[in-house]
Amino acid sequence: MFQNLHLFPRNRTLLVDVLAIFFGISSWISINGLWVELPLLVEELPEGWSLPSYLSIIVQLANIGPIAYGLARGFCSKNVPQHLVIILLLLVGSVASLLLALFWDYTAVIGGSPRSLGLFVLIFFLSLVDCTSSILFMPYMSAFKGIYLYSYFIGEGLSGFVPSVAALMQGVSGNPVCQNITLENGTVVMEAVRGDPRFSTTTFFYFLLCMMLTSLCSFLLLHYLPATQAGKASTVALLSDLPPTASPRPPSSRRMSSSSSCSSSSLHAEEVDFPVMELPQNDPKKYNVKFLLALQCFICFMTNGALPSIQSYSCLPYGNTVYHLSVTLNAMASPLMAFLAMFVPCSSTRYISLLTLAGSGMAGYILATALYSPHMILDQSTGGALVVVTWVMFSALFSYVKVCIGRMCQEKDKLFWCGAVTQLGSAAGAGLMFLLVNQAQLFQGFYVSCSNS
Repeated sequence: MFQNLHLFPRNRTLLVDVLAIFFGISSWISINGLWVELPLLVEELPEGWSLPSYLSIIVQLANIGPIAYGLARGFCSKNVPQHLVIILLLLVGSVASLLLALFWDYTAVIGGSPRSLGLFVLIFFLSLVDCTSSILFMPYMSAFKGIYLYSYFIGEGLSGFVPSVAALMQGVSGNPVCQNITLENGTVVMEAVRGDPRFSTTTFFYFLLCMMLTSLCSFLLLHYLPATQAGKASTVALLSDLPPTASPRPPSSRRMSSSSSCSSSSLHAEEVDFPVMELPQNDPKKYNVKFLLALQCFICFMTNGALPSIQSYSCLPYGNTVYHLSVTLNAMASPLMAFLAMFVPCSSTRYISLLTLAGSGMAGYILATALYSPHMILDQSTGGALVVVTWVMFSALFSYVKVCIGRMCQEKDKLFWCGAVTQLGSAAGAGLMFLLVNQAQLFQGFYVSCSNS
């Protein structure tokens, strides 16, 4: 029954699929890996619960990377070969990953307060790599047959899934408990003590380094290995593969990246005969593009900027385990739902609106739990389970909607504006929450205090 799906046509080279998957993993693995490690980082670094708000701002500032690359392409008379830029980008990511494993806990006094200078600087460079990959990696993959583009998409999804699995295996240190500690002078004091995860944060960052090096090697093999050249598609081949009724058109963006930007796809993607189940559709001519762009801006405001900045305040009152599960399962749900949207697309403005409304209700509950911090709205077991489920469902719904809106904008040739409002919403959310957390101090955290009386 599966022979009609044509998932493995005779002219497919499995080696190209594998290399494309590992190449795609490098797209966002650094930032996704950092995010799932936050439950441990907030306990170790001086920023504490406000650390996510700092990191959200740094990630948004790193969008200077794709902007600079775009300007350079526009003003330079000679274009640097794309594969050389990608190699340089992956080298920067590898070096920054190594330095992150060595200096993630380096702090310096800035403005009278200790700050995680090592983490901030290195995360900026890793964010430069990840943000710039959005405008480099998929355009490069357009040189290959469209059947391999989906392999890259799988790798891009794994960039969130793989570090989440590693974080689940790592576990968390557990909630702090008060214990008697004997000091070197023999004095017995009571301090908050945490357990140890299965392996350290440094080991986790070395794992991310290994994944980045694997992606670099995969790209080098993908580009230079003679056995992979058969997977590339010439312009003549691309046009000859079009159905008779189709007119040639340039490569256009086909889907939304699960992280933050509109991504390019290949014209040759029509080669893949994936089974697709369509949800209720609208006439494309009746799309209200301005409404869709407004939804996209709002969704990215919440998912990429605002709520990740306050996730610690939403989850930590219920314990480190709740925070850990919320972060990791959330990171796993997002790419899975984005991948699902490729097979079960929805182009109904009505259904998109209903899904956005449902996700907004969940976002409201998440915001309420963060504002109520350091207290719990419900008891630890019930409230903690509800927080985890709400975060996962919120991320899953909005990830699906983002991809569907991207497809709808593509049909109206509005992907540039889709990408623009995506970045606008993400930056606005991160900036607003940074001010509310660190300047207005609207959200409050707590730390276990042990009495020594």
